[in-house]
Amino acid sequence: MSTANTVAHDANDRVRLTTSEYEGMRARDPSSVANLPPSSYLDVYYASLESKIPVLAEGVVSDILDVYAGSNSTRRRMLVNILSNDVWLLKCETILRMLEEVQKSSPDTLNSLLTSSDGSIARKMLDSPEIYDTDRPFLRLFHPLLIERLKTISSPRKLKNSAFKPPLLIYASFTAIHKLLAMSFHDHALDIFQGLVQSGYVPTEAIHSIDNSLSETVLIVSIAVIRSCLHWNWRALAAAFMTELIITRPSDKAIISLNIDTIYAFLNTQPSSRDIRACGHLIRRIHRHSPVPDSVIRLFYNCAVVAEAKEEAEDLYAFTRSSRVLDIHWYPPPQDTALPWLLDHLGTRSSHTHLARTLATEAVEHNLWIPTPFRAQFIARIAALGYATQSRTLWERHATGKDGEVVAGNAALMIRMVSLYWNIHKKSLRKANALRGREDKEADLERLQKTADEAATFAEHVRLAFAFHHTPLAKAHHWHLTSLARACFIVGKISEGYQTLRHLLNRRESPDLYDANVALSAVAQLNPRLAADMIERMTNLGLRPDGVSFGTALHYAVIQGDREVVDAMIERIRNLDDRRVSLKTLTNLIHASLALGNNGSQEEMQRTLANILRLIQSFPDLNLSSQYQLAKSLVYASLRAKDGVNAYNFWKLFLRKGAEWDDVEQQRLRHSIAALIQDPSFPLEEHRKAMLAQLGKGGSF
Repeated sequence: MSTANTVAHDANDRVRLTTSEYEGMRARDPSSVANLPPSSYLDVYYASLESKIPVLAEGVVSDILDVYAGSNSTRRRMLVNILSNDVWLLKCETILRMLEEVQKSSPDTLNSLLTSSDGSIARKMLDSPEIYDTDRPFLRLFHPLLIERLKTISSPRKLKNSAFKPPLLIYASFTAIHKLLAMSFHDHALDIFQGLVQSGYVPTEAIHSIDNSLSETVLIVSIAVIRSCLHWNWRALAAAFMTELIITRPSDKAIISLNIDTIYAFLNTQPSSRDIRACGHLIRRIHRHSPVPDSVIRLFYNCAVVAEAKEEAEDLYAFTRSSRVLDIHWYPPPQDTALPWLLDHLGTRSSHTHLARTLATEAVEHNLWIPTPFRAQFIARIAALGYATQSRTLWERHATGKDGEVVAGNAALMIRMVSLYWNIHKKSLRKANALRGREDKEADLERLQKTADEAATFAEHVRLAFAFHHTPLAKAHHWHLTSLARACFIVGKISEGYQTLRHLLNRRESPDLYDANVALSAVAQLNPRLAADMIERMTNLGLRPDGVSFGTALHYAVIQGDREVVDAMIERIRNLDDRRVSLKTLTNLIHASLALGNNGSQEEMQRTLANILRLIQSFPDLNLSSQYQLAKSLVYASLRAKDGVNAYNFWKLFLRKGAEWDDVEQQRLRHSIAALIQDPSFPLEEHRKAMLAQLGKGGSF
């Protein structure tokens, strides 16, 4: 039975094929499609476009070119049909073959295809700034046709419409110039440039603004083309030209000046995130030869805020704070609203958390102005990251004076500061107590005791300053009272905390989940088992315990060594959805699991680490990259447990990108992990070489 009899036909004997039927025919026998009618090829081709299947689109065109058994004239009509509509899924090599086939019989048709006003084929062929094998043969076809077309194209000089946009063929003309200059076909590029000048698509000011001292034609053309691209708002193309100039003429003062002008032109006209990215690229390029004006850097950050270009701002900040840049020039950090905006990104979403510390330190050392509405949030973020010195300095700097209440009276900031400094107090006190009675450690004991006392005093100072701004407490807002009670519980003032909550009861205000969790924290300090029972009662009262509820009971159960409560709380947390588990709860759970593992055998610790990794992977939306100290704790715990697999996994997950590669401690960590991987007993022998390469210990990195 013939192929034509195996598929559906319409009334005009048109073979109607689905894409799967066509692919099936080709798979069984490539020649089976040779006698299909043109309509079948075109139907399947356009179906492949609609379904976005480039392999199939390529296959159809390849069959038209190489397999189709009909006449050459019919073959060319199919090719023209495709070329006249949409070729964006096709490879440039395929399009070039199609054009060469059309040229054989109909040069006029080729002309109309290549010089249509939308310039779609030329834009597809020349879109990439890279040089490809298809560029030269395509430009041989396109160049002479374009020169003639520019003589007849409508000139913008005749139009008074300020919103006029050039036909996209003009855009394709500029891309052709870029390619020709890159391939050193200067005369051909100049031909097109002159055509654009004569037709009015190179604005007069783009030429007149060029320094008269310049005599090199190629340089003059390049500068004029860049200014023209900026005039027509073709920023990506302007950036491509600019990059090429910087690479070929890095020390030319005219190029450096034009680069700065180009960046300003991008940033002063509502730039997109793509424009911001291009500017960052140009800044990094030009810095190698001349520092960029500080005003450009400030404008870059401000525009990045508007465009929400967080990664681009991070990249530039990382670049400006690298040692190779700082050895040459110190660029200003982000300022005004860009300062808290970038810190928030670095502290919550970036894997380069060391940059958050750098920025926080700069805010302190350079006394950077923090906009009043963002001030408390900025300091709270620094405290949340554990940067005690920086957060305290900024709190003390801004907690007094005209806007002091914005900082001293902020509940979230107060809790962060009290929690941070009370933890410092407790840790220092534990270390001090461990040294008591040792005469050789008296100096260390005195230092630790002083640190503990100062931390407790400052935590109390922050708490009392907050209370002062919200007196009388009987009339304080619900949220402020529960926050103050929570601070009391943190520093161990249980009765004072309950007295604060009594104001809510006196006003007959119903407690919510946050209130219940605050009270729970006080109960858990005294009796974790009672706290676990309280969680059950919360459920019975209609409150839905969250990760904070379970995490609070878990924390104090670990401290008091109540393994039964710990296991119960861990199991409850694992069953929560990620919307009810915060980053803090997850980190508390990890710390608790580590504490339990430290009390067991090496094998138990290895199981604990594997469970922690699975737990982290269970909450992918919670970004632990900012928890640098926790990441190090996990790696060190893995090393102590002789667990090379998890030591590598935690390093790769948190420290590979988030830590400075050349840091001495990081070098030691990588060396220790590599030693475990190189041990003959390492279980993943087939992955050993790749792991070592990632660690920079052999292979390609």
